[in-house]
Amino acid sequence: MPSFMESLEREKFPITYEVPSPRGGNVDEYIERIAKYDFIDKLAGLNVCNNPVGKVRIDPAPFSGKIIQKLDVEPIAHLTCRDTTISGLQKWLLGADSLGIRTLLAMTGDYAVGDYPAEEKIDTINSLELITGIKKYLNKGQLMPELSSRQSRQRNRYMVDMEELERPTNFTVGGVLLPRRSGESTYGANKIRAGADFFQTQITYDADEVLVIIKELEEIVDKVPPILVSTAPFATHEEMVFLSENVPQVNIPGKVQNRLSRAHDFAMESVHYAVEMYVKIIDGLKERGLKTKVGAHIIPMKSKEMAAEIVKEISQL
Repeated sequence: MPSFMESLEREKFPITYEVPSPRGGNVDEYIERIAKYDFIDKLAGLNVCNNPVGKVRIDPAPFSGKIIQKLDVEPIAHLTCRDTTISGLQKWLLGADSLGIRTLLAMTGDYAVGDYPAEEKIDTINSLELITGIKKYLNKGQLMPELSSRQSRQRNRYMVDMEELERPTNFTVGGVLLPRRSGESTYGANKIRAGADFFQTQITYDADEVLVIIKELEEIVDKVPPILVSTAPFATHEEMVFLSENVPQVNIPGKVQNRLSRAHDFAMESVHYAVEMYVKIIDGLKERGLKTKVGAHIIPMKSKEMAAEIVKEISQL
């Protein structure tokens, strides 16, 4: 099995796909369902989320470990800063390393609007610092610096000697890119300097906003790592409205909503639009002379059949 990064570099238009994780211990059932996907051979990786929107599901590390054992495609385990401290993050990372997990997506994490909406986020560090900690410290055999303790006149946090690990980790680390967020090109450039190996965008339905952020990044840094552009199909108008109103930084342009609402088959029109968006991105890269490698990340939401259709169609691009 080629590594995820080898697939990113080798494939003309790499595709990743988000898989559901259980809200219980029935992992083998979920793995069996994934194994039956008739498009699994077209994927560069399977994304395993970490409690999206704060809904409790099995931790992505053991689930990803099972995927490694059972399937011939590499998992991309999500890791958020939301739920734990620096020591907690590192014990998770060492455990993930022991399970053979090699690829991570580092993110701040959604606000807890799911099972425990009153629960406070921990956020000892942010996603930029998490990428830095993994690539500059753990991967070089040293614990991350302590940034979580309070300031003290008796102690200089920058001069604390952290212990070495018994064995360095060897993680590939991706970062999240939100094309609509103000100042995102600068933030993205900082993640690249911190060692981000690839990016995955927030869900988008706008090819132009993707091309704009890529152009801005190329103007700031010498080489932009591969970017996986995320989208999600809709089975119904209600799904489209829910996503638009409840997921931050997701914009569904009015022209897209109007087009889908007028369609005879709403779900299939959603598929057609997604495919067209990726074609526009590919063509736009060439027209604007942009060098960044781009692929797709498909999030099935409640429309697994439609998501599968998108994967099959864009795998031909």
